[in-house]
Amino acid sequence: MTALPDGTSMWMRSFYGFGPEEDGYAGWTQESGRDHILKTIKDGDLLMIYGAGSRETEKTLRSYVLGFLQVDATPIRDYEKSSEESLKRKASRGWAEKWSYAIPVRRAWRCDEKLMIRTVAFRTYRPEAGQALGVWGAALDEDEIAKALKIRVTEVNVFGAPPAAPTGLTKQAFAEEFRPSRAFPGSFGTKTVTTTDGTTFLYLARFDGDGHALIGKPASIGSKSFAFKIGVSNDVGARLAQLNAGIPPVAKGRWVVHMQAEYADRASAEAVELEFKTKSNGRLESLGKEFFWGSDMDAMMLFCRMAGVSRF
Repeated sequence: MTALPDGTSMWMRSFYGFGPEEDGYAGWTQESGRDHILKTIKDGDLLMIYGAGSRETEKTLRSYVLGFLQVDATPIRDYEKSSEESLKRKASRGWAEKWSYAIPVRRAWRCDEKLMIRTVAFRTYRPEAGQALGVWGAALDEDEIAKALKIRVTEVNVFGAPPAAPTGLTKQAFAEEFRPSRAFPGSFGTKTVTTTDGTTFLYLARFDGDGHALIGKPASIGSKSFAFKIGVSNDVGARLAQLNAGIPPVAKGRWVVHMQAEYADRASAEAVELEFKTKSNGRLESLGKEFFWGSDMDAMMLFCRMAGVSRF
């Protein structure tokens, strides 16, 4: 019997639909829900998504297994791996603040057959715990995973990730993805593990390229303004790679680390991030959330005035 690679787990979680082509993330409305799963999930683990039994879910999808996501244990926000069309659609439905705390998706497979969740996760799934399973999720037992691997699936594209390979599964048992000849996921070289606390960096990223085109501003002759992003991360290099993942390889522009400072823990770095946002008023133009527009000198001077930065 084909099984998951050693060290890989499969989790179940309910959601209102399955659309990785436009939403390259798995999201939670409350940060605590997202952070709860980060305590136990690992890079490369799988989420089996099934339709929540609520009015937000299309009736034909409720309680059916919808697909599988391979995820990374990295905290992000929804807008970092979501298409513009998807964000607009969320806002139009009054869901702008829902599922905004997220983890990124690497790969995804959509189910090609209709199976009720209770027939797959026959032990872990409990109808009376539907809301809790939606928020917290639950790890599947080995015999439940064996049933999940028999489901016929087709690999689909994930927003912000490389396109699915032409050799990806098409209406085949999910177990085929894990046969040795397919060399399922895995990675080469050094593996970076991201933690949610400990040494954390405050970083100022600048978009090196046509920033006017990026945000839809009319270009003006002699303009010295750039797009900036302020943020915190335990691994700035990996964070920038995620930011750039949704940019086509042929594009000329990329986000680059402009300045950074080190703090003892995440809470300290986030406090300074908030200070930067607060004091940016009048110095930089807000583009929403962590993004700003302004001169290189103004951005650098503001960053250097932040608590704890001067010592670097």
